[in-house]
Amino acid sequence: MTIPGTAGVAGARSVVLFGVGSALAADYEETCRRLGVEIAAAVQNRDGEVWVSQATTLRRLPEIDDELLKVACLSPLFTPANRRTAWGEAAALGFAAAEPLVDPSAVIASTSVVGRGSYVNAGVVIGASTRIGDHAVINRLAGIGHHGVIGDFVSIGPGATIAGQARIEDDAMIGAGAVVMPKMRVGAGAVVGAGAVVTRDVPPGALVRGNPARRGP
Repeated sequence: MTIPGTAGVAGARSVVLFGVGSALAADYEETCRRLGVEIAAAVQNRDGEVWVSQATTLRRLPEIDDELLKVACLSPLFTPANRRTAWGEAAALGFAAAEPLVDPSAVIASTSVVGRGSYVNAGVVIGASTRIGDHAVINRLAGIGHHGVIGDFVSIGPGATIAGQARIEDDAMIGAGAVVMPKMRVGAGAVVGAGAVVTRDVPPGALVRGNPARRGP
């Protein structure tokens, strides 16, 4: 774990983006540009469309060499399962996880901690004494209150609000504009739909939607 403040990838001059089949990769690219962090390469680990600019070097899996493996990597995929899979592939090849990538417009309390491989996008505010796990994604303009716990591989959508002392467990996903009320727990692998308001604990693996949020089909 590191405490990045708003300084971006701590001590890093370059990173590899592993898995660029999600539009979120373009935001990672923009944050790196604002921070002056070089993208050594974007690795296309699946066939299909890629979401980085032509200015970024694109490589396929057979083109990864020992020199590239010396550069720490991030997996810019929003869905927790996809990001976990991509990171597993990267680690198996020998990549190390990068320090957290934090957009310079984000505000993170000095007492809060962000884990390796995580991404904090533009305009995010994170309150005091909050712990963000490894390989998490906190998307644009999201807010996380004080004394929160955000697990590994969690995804928090744009504009979502996680109130103080809430706990979002590993692999959970919070949709755009959703609100998680104070002291609520969202279980591992659960999905909170866009715009939902969580007023009670969400069981692991559950899908909840609406205001107040309820389990749905």
